[in-house]
Amino acid sequence: MKLRAFLVAAAMGLGLFAGSASAQIVLNVGATTDYVFRGVSQTNGGAAIQGGADIAIGKGYFGVWASNVDFNTTADAELDMYVGYKPTFMGHTFDIGFINYTYMGGGGGDLAFYEFKLATSMPVGPATLGAALFYTPDFPGTGPHDALYGEINFAMPVLRDFTVGGAFGKQWVQDKAGEYGTWNAGVTWTPVSWMSLDARYHDTDEHGLGTTYEARATASVKFTYTF
Repeated sequence: MKLRAFLVAAAMGLGLFAGSASAQIVLNVGATTDYVFRGVSQTNGGAAIQGGADIAIGKGYFGVWASNVDFNTTADAELDMYVGYKPTFMGHTFDIGFINYTYMGGGGGDLAFYEFKLATSMPVGPATLGAALFYTPDFPGTGPHDALYGEINFAMPVLRDFTVGGAFGKQWVQDKAGEYGTWNAGVTWTPVSWMSLDARYHDTDEHGLGTTYEARATASVKFTYTF
């Protein structure tokens, strides 16, 4: 009950722009054979345990999420905090948000960064099409750089309880170092509303940047609880 009270109290701050005092809280926990972020392994090819909490009030939301990581440094965990607003207009759902990425362990401060998000999605027949842009003036590396990540994605239900989906993305960096393209495709099975299993293939066009950029297949499971 203390956790619920804390999450509700945090969510009430969103009431300034959400226009509603009714909060929905969703807790999640999961595991994956490889934590892949924008085509790149964050666990050096290893498995990850992940979990978080999302709070929504009206069209506003706030959340936290964590995972173990392995960058061949002493940083061993990632903690993300995010906030945003999801208005709708002419059949499109927009997502305007801010995400802060922090890393625990020695050297974690050198990896930390934040970014701004603008995304949209809309139904097209049985499918959902989406696009997103993420901008940061604080991209980690040899000093802060401007960076932009763009993505188009889709999801479509097939058969019963199955959804196929994928995405194409591009990472741009101010000094060009570390730029790459990425894509993924997979299938998600949701046998019950509170559990999903996902099998997915990821790849990038810059294998020369290191083994974490190479093609890989992942399997993941996620459990959610809404109250």
